[in-house]
Amino acid sequence: MHDYGVWTIITPLVTICLAIFTRQVILSLLMGIVVGFTVINDHSIIQGISGTLNGIIDTFSSPGNTRTVIFMVMIGGIMRLIVVTGGVRSLVRLLTEKTQFVTNKKAVQLLAMVITSIIFIESSINQLIAGASTKDLAKRYGLSPEKMSYIIQTSCVSVCSSAMINGWGAAMMGVIGVQIAKGYIEGQPFEILASSMVWNLMAWFSLASVLFYIFSGASWGPMKKAEVNFVGKQEHHVEAVKDEVIDHPASNSILNFLIPILSTVLAVPIALYVTGDGDFTKGSGSMSVYSAVMFGTTVSFVWFCGRRILNIESFFKELYIGYASMVKISSIMVLAFLMGNVSADLNTGQYIATITSGIISPGFSIGFVFIISAIMSLATGTSWGTFAIMIPIGVQLGVSVGMPIEYMIGAAIAGSIFGDMTSPISSDAIVASMATDCDHIEHIRTQMPYAIVTGSIVLAVYLYLGFTV
Repeated sequence: MHDYGVWTIITPLVTICLAIFTRQVILSLLMGIVVGFTVINDHSIIQGISGTLNGIIDTFSSPGNTRTVIFMVMIGGIMRLIVVTGGVRSLVRLLTEKTQFVTNKKAVQLLAMVITSIIFIESSINQLIAGASTKDLAKRYGLSPEKMSYIIQTSCVSVCSSAMINGWGAAMMGVIGVQIAKGYIEGQPFEILASSMVWNLMAWFSLASVLFYIFSGASWGPMKKAEVNFVGKQEHHVEAVKDEVIDHPASNSILNFLIPILSTVLAVPIALYVTGDGDFTKGSGSMSVYSAVMFGTTVSFVWFCGRRILNIESFFKELYIGYASMVKISSIMVLAFLMGNVSADLNTGQYIATITSGIISPGFSIGFVFIISAIMSLATGTSWGTFAIMIPIGVQLGVSVGMPIEYMIGAAIAGSIFGDMTSPISSDAIVASMATDCDHIEHIRTQMPYAIVTGSIVLAVYLYLGFTV
């Protein structure tokens, strides 16, 4: 393993700082990747540029990356179809005029939170569906994309990291299982993880924070500014949607929303079950969403063409328009994947863990694991990669200082999801931005202060636990 020293930290910092200050996420990712490859290639700028160009192509050598990018593009096609056939408009009318279920800002935000929480199997799907279901409602009631992105992503990450019976839980149990096999701890992975989830305080406090902001209507910092700037835009959006809907007797049916969306959503757990050989917690997440969006597109074709709302030519025309709308977000996703590969090659996570390891006072141990996990996830943009490194460190540190391992595992998970909520290179943050039509950097700028406040409270609780256990 090559030691790149402090350069392993500088590389992600370049990306994060550029993204925040320039608000140009593609430029920032490219610059950070070039710096990373320059460091890897003995500080040769020419080799750094060459490595970046080749790295973009090599990103598609990973089947998981390729499936995820294709999914991102294809889901844009389905979203386009449910708009032009009046499915979204019908959903808005059903929730507002017919059932009076959604009549104010609070109801819209709660709906987004509930949808995101119910679909906990896969984080990309749940954010996209929550966004599609509430986007027009949010604009009708004057809710900014930044606020909706915050609610959807924070709820998503918090629930998915705590549900256990999904890919997140399977990955965590796998990491814990290795520690059991090595003899550091005893027990069953599921039972240990279940006990540890109580102490995933970033998730629980984040959900509580979302509810607080929904019911109190409170807003501050960049988020408040974004909400003030958004006032008055929803009327224009409603008119734009009306002009887009195809004039056909079968248009404006709620089924034009439900059939494509439900067929896609319900296909995910089935695909997870199949790819996991009968155990959906072991299935391939990228393969499941890829299969689901293919199935959803097929069902949409049969439904819309069968009812003659669209003919074959117009179906593919609208589908391609939806695909085209996803070019920018898919480009960001490709670069985010490449940035993750560069961080792995630079051993960023291991370096952070190594330089911070040492003799830690038992009282600080829980807070220490949380802080390092938070820094690591912010720098790398990956919660999975972070908890894969930090859970073993937390377990072994807890055993050595006599701290309950449930506290340590919970702190490692809590710190890991901090990066999902604050890093501009987090794939979940990218999807949340796309789902709500929010500028990605504005999403990060408005959400980060909220996450930092929540994280500070979590740290205080961990320190209290550490000194009172």
